[in-house]
Amino acid sequence: MKLRISIILATLVLLFSCRGDNEDDVQIIDQVLMMYVKSSTNGQDLLNPKIKNSYSTVTLLDLLDPIVAQKPISGQTFPKDADTIVYMDYAAGAIRQLKDSISPELKTYKSRFIIRYSKNVNSQVVNDDDIIELEYKWTPSLFQLSKLWYDNELKFTKVPGQRNIVTIVK
Repeated sequence: MKLRISIILATLVLLFSCRGDNEDDVQIIDQVLMMYVKSSTNGQDLLNPKIKNSYSTVTLLDLLDPIVAQKPISGQTFPKDADTIVYMDYAAGAIRQLKDSISPELKTYKSRFIIRYSKNVNSQVVNDDDIIELEYKWTPSLFQLSKLWYDNELKFTKVPGQRNIVTIVK
């Protein structure tokens, strides 16, 4: 009986001694991107495959993978918002490459990938490729999406406290 109590007490002491003393040990992660794609002619939601002339599939292909050229990326979903508009919800999946390390406390990473939109036109699959580059800022307390370029045009810059929402017009 004494052995069991000793083991339980030793386990409790070990668990409590491993606990962090303050909340500064927690890194906030803010990397989820919500991307809407709409038509330039009529504002139609182009990510809803149920709407005529919209894309039937969207594929992401990593451009920074050193082994496999244009490696498919998983990790994106296509939910609907409160207005039933489909958006691409991208959290992660592409390789993040160190872009610069200003100091041990501040680093910048980038991801670069093709976004391939596909749709059926006259019984043939037609692809439309664009390039996305994401820039992330890293500090010991924060990792966040900071900028997005779409076909080399800056489309998003992080506003503190706001969600990462981008609307692309095609």
